[in-house]
Amino acid sequence: MQPTYKKANNGANRLSDLVKPLSYKLFFNTDFKNFVYEGTEEIAISIPKPLTSIKINSNKIKFKDAKIISKGVSQDCKVKIEEKSKTATLSFNKSVSGKAVLLIAFSGINNDDMYGFYKSEYTGQNGEKEHILASQFEAADARAAFPCFDEPKFKATFDVTMEIPDDMLAISNMPIKSETASKGRKTVRFLTTPNMSSYLLFLGAGKFDRVNTSLGKLKISVLATPGKKQLCYLALDYAKKFISFYENYFGIKYPLPKVDLIAIPDFAAGAMENWGAITFRETAMLGTEKGSAISYKQQIAETVAHELAHQWFGDLVTMEWWNDLWLNESFATYMSFKAMEAVFPEWQMSMQYFDEVIATAFSADSLIYTHPISVDVSTPEEINEIFDEISYEKGGTFLHMLEDFATPKVFRAGLHSYLKVHSYSNATKYDLWNAIYKEALKSSVPNGKFIKEFANKWLDNVGYPLIKVKEGKQRARLSQQRFVISKPVSRRIDLQKWVIPIKYLSGNKVGFELMTKDGLEIAHKETDVLKLNYGQDYLYRVMYEKRNLEKLGMEIKSGRLSGLDAWGAENDLFALMRSGAVAAADYMEFVKSYCIGVGYPANASILSHIDWLDFMLYGTKLHDNAKSLGLAFAGEMLKKLGWDKKKNEKNIDSLMRSHSIRLLGQLGNQDVVKKANSIFSGYSSGKGDITPDLRSSIYATCAANGGSKLFETIMKMYKKAKNPEEKRRLLQTFGYFTGKAEIGKALRFCMSPEVRLQDSFVIPAVMSGNPRAMGEVERWTYANWLKLMKKYSVGTHMLPRYIENLSMCSSKKQYANVENFFNKKANFRGDIKISLQKTLERIMANSTFRSKNGI
Repeated sequence: MQPTYKKANNGANRLSDLVKPLSYKLFFNTDFKNFVYEGTEEIAISIPKPLTSIKINSNKIKFKDAKIISKGVSQDCKVKIEEKSKTATLSFNKSVSGKAVLLIAFSGINNDDMYGFYKSEYTGQNGEKEHILASQFEAADARAAFPCFDEPKFKATFDVTMEIPDDMLAISNMPIKSETASKGRKTVRFLTTPNMSSYLLFLGAGKFDRVNTSLGKLKISVLATPGKKQLCYLALDYAKKFISFYENYFGIKYPLPKVDLIAIPDFAAGAMENWGAITFRETAMLGTEKGSAISYKQQIAETVAHELAHQWFGDLVTMEWWNDLWLNESFATYMSFKAMEAVFPEWQMSMQYFDEVIATAFSADSLIYTHPISVDVSTPEEINEIFDEISYEKGGTFLHMLEDFATPKVFRAGLHSYLKVHSYSNATKYDLWNAIYKEALKSSVPNGKFIKEFANKWLDNVGYPLIKVKEGKQRARLSQQRFVISKPVSRRIDLQKWVIPIKYLSGNKVGFELMTKDGLEIAHKETDVLKLNYGQDYLYRVMYEKRNLEKLGMEIKSGRLSGLDAWGAENDLFALMRSGAVAAADYMEFVKSYCIGVGYPANASILSHIDWLDFMLYGTKLHDNAKSLGLAFAGEMLKKLGWDKKKNEKNIDSLMRSHSIRLLGQLGNQDVVKKANSIFSGYSSGKGDITPDLRSSIYATCAANGGSKLFETIMKMYKKAKNPEEKRRLLQTFGYFTGKAEIGKALRFCMSPEVRLQDSFVIPAVMSGNPRAMGEVERWTYANWLKLMKKYSVGTHMLPRYIENLSMCSSKKQYANVENFFNKKANFRGDIKISLQKTLERIMANSTFRSKNGI
């Protein structure tokens, strides 16, 4: 197992700074029959000193002609393709310097692998197969559409022209400038873009339904394939409200004259922030106010808000290189929840942030094999692998901490300054720190002088700290060390230190200290209860002595400690159990004694942790304890919430109802199973309905307790479903079946043409959390691995998911099987490297957990 994240050679695979693009004039002639396009481009470049060759990015592009023109002289270029580095070198006889123009004629293929300039198939309203063309260029796939300088720092303007069938619509980043039609074809020219990076360019063509609105002079549209118009209005409403919020918060108007939100039938990621032409999976954007589940509507809102935040953070100001990807993704993650909280305060998204974002950061960064938020990367494979929980959720958590540390006023003023100074340009993390630091000095905030040190420690360190508490009569001694789940907390992993703001509750008094060294003493009487990280704003674990933990438990049980601080205490205890420092029996006893009936987000966290214990303890002597706890905890929640939604009910209550029903059904509560089957029977026979908020949990409950007849019913429903939300929900349902025959059928089905490439990972992913199916998933993965490697190109970012499905394996034999199988040359590929190391570490941690608990 590799103990640390290996930094890449940051200079490898990079283009020279000696040539800089200034502008592109691009033309694409599309072919909707053969899906081979012809293209030409003029790239205006600047060359500070004489050169006789220029290296440019290109991947699977056929060069037909290449010339360079400088000072009125045209030269033919010799083209040398370098497939490994995805570059082409253009050589010419006479040296060129100053301003020049590259003229390139090329052709490419509209692949069906969801990267580059690709095709996406859908069924038209008449039942015939139709196609649209779309692009996905992040991180390094603009080069798969046309030769270019495909690095974020090489910003340039783009003039795009497309020739398409005259019954179709062309879409790019800017509004249409002109259209000319002739002989069933039309040429569409777009206005020139501002300075932007190549990965943000969008090319799209096809038949679309469109709905529109405006915000001042800004035109806002949502587009989807024909027949889905009614599913577009929800995202349109969200988009308008979120843009208004961002314009006010950032103090900068939306930078372009229009923004399109486009649902693509085949899309590898959740969404993509192409400037002014944002693309989405259908399931991430299409829904209705009354017909969609609350969880689904929140997901749509979060995705729309996330991508719109990118229009400022990422598009207007772009990181210089991918080591600062977090400047894009962390901000979009954090700002999306801030926007939702402002626009829909009744959703309580600032509270949901803890269980969705901060909890994910805690889990992802609890491994030895992790990486800093700001990390050196070089190759496209390495870049693709850092689109992960560290860049998104840990980065978002860091920003949550930074805002609290610097104060919201200073944080916002710093962001405004940063955006204004670096608009239409590139920036690094240091530019952001300087902006916030300057504002802090102006405002004389207490922690101002520590902002740079605080930020650099949390960005450049891997992992996060564990604070151990040792109580004395009048003082408590705190010590810090790195926390990981795969090593005992009695052993130091490394010598890293963090700057840690310690907000704490001692008795009924709130205190604050800044921990900058190994240890810290705080005022505290041992007779009082002590709660560190009071308010849970910071990313660290706490290990208390037993007597204080019991006092915390009593505070939780009495309701004197908030649901949020209860969440922190319970999360810390679960993590310590996960690492082997606390026995599973002791954790379950704590929850049973003190946490039944606890509020949100602690209740959501406990449901998830019982789910994990149900899996990890399945088939062992401790499983009955986990099952009994789950039935009691979820049973009390359902008793309180009831099956029916109440008037003006909070979103959180609806979410918890669904979660508790699913867990009770999974654990075999016969009353829940009977009622779920009755509701489903009425719905599937057309005699009743299921409220959208309960469909997932009822489907899952029925599947977990059903057989072949139900499997065939779900299959018919899936094939018949047209709504993307319902189709995805039914696909997930296949993962909950427990019979060997049904599991086998479901795994075969996910590889069939009836399941889109973008969705084919869903069934195995759900099954990997099903203890009754995991063995089959493991065997199926090995048996189908070569097919999976062929099915998913690097550009899809999807192959690593199948490695991660094995993270719940828990024996030394399974560890050896995974390690030996995937390290074979024929089975290894660069884009699975990080996922493989993380999966191996999780398996080892699972094995240690079982051993520590005598199972």
